[in-house]
Amino acid sequence: MSTFINIGRKLLITSIFRLQCVSQFKLKPGYTRSIHSSTGLFIKMYMEKENEYAYSVLENKGYAINIYTKHSSEAISQEEFQRLNKEDWTKKTTQEIFEIFPIFGKYCSQHSLCISSEIFDNFIDNLTDTIQMATDSQLKTLFYSLNMWPETASIRTRNYIEVWAALDDECLKRLKNWSHDEMLSFISLFFMLNVTRVSDFSWKSINKLATKANQLTPGQLVQTLFFVGVLRKQPHDMHNLEIHFSKNFACFSVEDIGIMSMGFFKSKCPIRSMELASKIINKVIEDSEHVHEVALAAILKIIRYSVKQNKNNEIFSLLDVLQHQVTRLSVMCNVHLALVGTSSLTVHNDCLTKIAHYIMDHMHETRLKDLERLIFTYGTFNLIPATKDNFFSKVIEELKKPERFPEISQHGKSYSCCISFFGLVGIYPVDLISKALSPEFLENTYGKHMFSYGKELLSLHNSAEIFCRESAMNRLSEKAVLLLSKKYTDYVPSENYKKQYNISEKMMLDIMKVLGDCRGGQNYVIAEHILTHHQRGDIIICNDHNGKPMPVKEAFKNDTFGYIRKPPDDNDWIVLIIGGKNSLIQNCNVPTGQFQTKIRELAALGYTPILVPWKTYSQLDNFEEKESYLCSLIENRSRKNHSCTDTVFNSLHSHNS
Repeated sequence: MSTFINIGRKLLITSIFRLQCVSQFKLKPGYTRSIHSSTGLFIKMYMEKENEYAYSVLENKGYAINIYTKHSSEAISQEEFQRLNKEDWTKKTTQEIFEIFPIFGKYCSQHSLCISSEIFDNFIDNLTDTIQMATDSQLKTLFYSLNMWPETASIRTRNYIEVWAALDDECLKRLKNWSHDEMLSFISLFFMLNVTRVSDFSWKSINKLATKANQLTPGQLVQTLFFVGVLRKQPHDMHNLEIHFSKNFACFSVEDIGIMSMGFFKSKCPIRSMELASKIINKVIEDSEHVHEVALAAILKIIRYSVKQNKNNEIFSLLDVLQHQVTRLSVMCNVHLALVGTSSLTVHNDCLTKIAHYIMDHMHETRLKDLERLIFTYGTFNLIPATKDNFFSKVIEELKKPERFPEISQHGKSYSCCISFFGLVGIYPVDLISKALSPEFLENTYGKHMFSYGKELLSLHNSAEIFCRESAMNRLSEKAVLLLSKKYTDYVPSENYKKQYNISEKMMLDIMKVLGDCRGGQNYVIAEHILTHHQRGDIIICNDHNGKPMPVKEAFKNDTFGYIRKPPDDNDWIVLIIGGKNSLIQNCNVPTGQFQTKIRELAALGYTPILVPWKTYSQLDNFEEKESYLCSLIENRSRKNHSCTDTVFNSLHSHNS
């Protein structure tokens, strides 16, 4: 019977591990394995700093059990080990098997002997057969005993997986009889073993706790949301947890809020209640001088993920307070502080400038991924930090250092994105762009298939074609350009094709109708992609040298889609860019870096670019008002009168000042 049970268990374990397992956590050195590494479906598993911090807070507050305690067991000699290993474990009692398990673990730790060794097969088989007879207290002891064994190559290593999978099965059977505290304590033990994410017991327990959210104490709620973050998956009743969080908000410290924020962000669940988001922002403002940087980073991430509109200027107020904490925070926390305003397009010049100063002093310890995010942030806000040395030049110098080459080779996509984001502020470093487009770099980073190339490469290629045309540098192949252009552009909306259009697409159709009616018909207005590294197309019209409308229907008909399209002749070719809800930075009405870049590129090609912001256009009530507004834009910003580019750059200069 035992043989059949073991075969069944191994088949079950094999099926479990056909699922993709991802990174997880390990605990303090000296008490457990620090890193699991594996191949195939298993990736490197490591203890994240924020999870280590979070669990220490749970322990210190008495919310969670201590999983770092090193349980002692007597040391045995080699002779005693060999004698015990020859025992017939089928004749031993459950208690005897349980008592020997940690003794073997300690001996193996001292002699670097792995649990996967065949000499332990018989013992492990008997151990897993008797787990069902353990009391709850003995069950807990088995977790600590297993944790005493040396590190294995993977959580799926033979014998190791058999033990924790058997523990998982047994805990699952007892789940219905356990209290909330008991469930949470056993989830902690699976967390200790680094197997929470593949534990059926842990997942089902969290789902059960979520359904009973209104019965959880504040401490239990903090633990539950912490483990939601560890699982990186939302329970079915996540909204119940949010409601209970909001109702009991006064009970939580800023550290508690940071831990719960991890649960929301890591499970990709934004906070729905803007009232709760406001409470969190105000709590951080109150405790800004004392909030731990790990908790603060978690809170900043969930605020950015959840708050898309800066009502009552709350994000600005948050940045206004936190700018004074920049020097005490880590590089990573400062990166999230810089990013927090990007989703709501809230810019705080002083805070971003202080962060730039800080990063310049800690450039050598700033990861490539963090540099990428920072360039994106400053580019989005069209902001050139007022630092003594040029911030962007310092980043470019850093990326050229030989010490960065291994990191660039390992994280090539971050490098390509970082270089492409320089274009948001009008910087095009030829040598760095050429490196990102070199065949060797492309194959190392993206593989041999062009379809895997990211949009950032098309952006770099087109930027080089526009601004670095005379430079000798690498470019993408024509085949790659055409493929990526089709991959990364949306179809332009059409009245002849009915679908559920979004706000920007509806606005484009409306503008085309108004212009068509006032300029002479649909032959005088078209929607096309001039720059295919921008997702959305634009509206194109043309005036002759006397300012009279000209037909444009056939203008680009023979052009191959995917190439950059230049004006067909020397008439005034006007491009109306549809500026959706997120086209202008809040409180200053300056275009974001993405729209500013498009304006700059179109002007460089010889077009007259005009941004039509949704904020203004949506307030026009009727056809006459819309016609008057659009005609005024076209007349005032014609290249024969006032350059649109000059207007925007003047606004930008004022904004940066």
